[in-house]
Amino acid sequence: MAKKELEQLEKELQEVENQLKDLKARWPAHSLKPVMFAQLEDLEEERDRLKRLVKSIKLYHK
Repeated sequence: MAKKELEQLEKELQEVENQLKDLKARWPAHSLKPVMFAQLEDLEEERDRLKRLVKSIKLYHK
């Protein structure tokens, strides 16, 4: 069970990191829209949450 859960979380983490890369590639040099900044914050929070979960599962199932 933990292995499948870990694989799923790592897949989700990779997807979020890809979304972050895409957002940053579209980031304007000037006149940043508030919606883009909110999106960045949301993605970074989700990335951090997933990283914590992956780490805790790896530590718990050593």
